[in-house]
Amino acid sequence: MYRNKAHKIEDRIVSLHMPFIRPIVRGKTNADVEFGAKLAISTVNGFSFMEYLSFDAFNEGSTLVEAVKNYYRRFGCYPKSVIADKIYRTRDNIKYCKSLRHPPFWPAIRPSGKRSGFAKA
Repeated sequence: MYRNKAHKIEDRIVSLHMPFIRPIVRGKTNADVEFGAKLAISTVNGFSFMEYLSFDAFNEGSTLVEAVKNYYRRFGCYPKSVIADKIYRTRDNIKYCKSLRHPPFWPAIRPSGKRSGFAKA
């Protein structure tokens, strides 16, 4: 760092006992940095399924499409609805959910949450 005049190092070792652990900058009020794995989990009828695991930071919204595909592989059909945090409600994810119909006469997957845009008075 001194020779290169750098102030940060990608994938630096934080713990000699667990060298795979990486700091994840979260910007939360109680802790700016968290350590450990970050998970994306889906829950179906009380059973939890790990969809994605990483020791590096990732955007949770990017895991929804793969989670829906995993649901189809596990159960042979698409879910009736997807209930998720606001970070999953991207335009691409909503468009993807609405495009799926299985069998073709079923309604599309219904994403939860508020609709985008302003409320009309």
